[in-house]
This record gives sequence, C-alpha cells and structure tokens, in this order.
Amino acid sequence: MSRTVIAGIIVAALLATAVAVPAAAQRGFGVQIQGGYAFPEENKHRGGPETGFGVFLPLAGRMSLSFEFMRWTVRSLGSPGKLYPGRIEISPVAAAVRFEFLRNQFFYPYGFAGVAFVFSRFEIGPVASIPEVKINQKIENGFAPYLGFGARLALSPALSFTCEVAYLARTAKAQTIFDDMNSGISTEDLTANLRTVFLKFGLQGRF
Repeated sequence: MSRTVIAGIIVAALLATAVAVPAAAQRGFGVQIQGGYAFPEENKHRGGPETGFGVFLPLAGRMSLSFEFMRWTVRSLGSPGKLYPGRIEISPVAAAVRFEFLRNQFFYPYGFAGVAFVFSRFEIGPVASIPEVKINQKIENGFAPYLGFGARLALSPALSFTCEVAYLARTAKAQTIFDDMNSGISTEDLTANLRTVFLKFGLQGRF
C-alpha cells in the first residue's frame, strides 16, 4: 500500500470524524509536537531519537481520537538468520482512541489503543561476499497494534505538557536478495522484529 493511499485514508478519516463530532465539542481539537527515544525489543537493534506530531479530535465523554505521525532510526548490528548490519528507518502513521481516567484543572492521565501502518526502509551496511554476488535486504510495510499510557499536565487552558510510554507491536516480513552474476537472483525469507517501546515528551495545544 503506497504512502499516497495511506495519507488519503487518514485525511478521509479526519474529515469524517470532524463532521461526526458535535460543533460544541470542536473546542477540544488539539495538535501536538513530540520527541523522545525508541527502545527496540530486538537485542541486535540499537534505538535512537524519535520525533513526530499528532492531532486530536474529541469524542463522547472522556474519549478522543488521535492521529500520530512518527519517525526514528534503528541501527542493526546483524545476526545470522536476521537482518544484516545496517540502518532501519521506521515511520509509523497511527490512529488510536484515548481515554482520560481523571480530569481536573491540571492533571489528565490517560490510556490509548489503536493501530499503526508502519513504513520501513532498510539500508544495508558493508557485507562481506565474493565480488560476483551482491546482497541486499528489504522489509515489508504493514499494520501493527499501537498502545500505551501517559499524562497531560496543563500549563494553561490552551497549552499542556505531555509524557507517554507507548508500544508498537510490529513484526515484519523481510527478504534477503542475492544477486549472483553466474546463477542469477535468489531470495531468502526472514522475519524482522520491529517491536519498540517509546518514551515520549511533547507540547500539546488545544483550541
């Protein structure tokens, strides 16, 4: 599924939700910028800084609908039967329902659960092989559960500081491609563990 199709689905969902939410509740519309760190579950991967932004639309009661766009890079150390040494660029687009457990003037703890479509691109590092053989690997894009919990601390009626712990449960199909000048192209299927825990901090504005 291409990035254009995914973006179209997200825009359509945003418009449909905006129409469905009563006009009086639209004042709860919010935007957020965030940054943090990604901690891969795979012990042969090394995490890195995560950045992103999101939008929030109010639903009934203490619930809201969020759309998030995130990006981070993982360094693969390489392991037999897994990804070779290299760099993985991961860019999920997530939609989730959030529920605030408590509401007062300053502190808003919440939990969320949803799904993300994860774009992944692997840039393989130097690989030892004979000159006649070129080796490459690719990771498939796909869906994954996305969930977590966090808290919003109100700095003013319109501006809040947020802190979240989130989990992306993504296991992706991958493929090693051998391009042999003598025998042609052959492939080998494998699985890439992209499951990740995040610690994220952000600033959220509500209108």
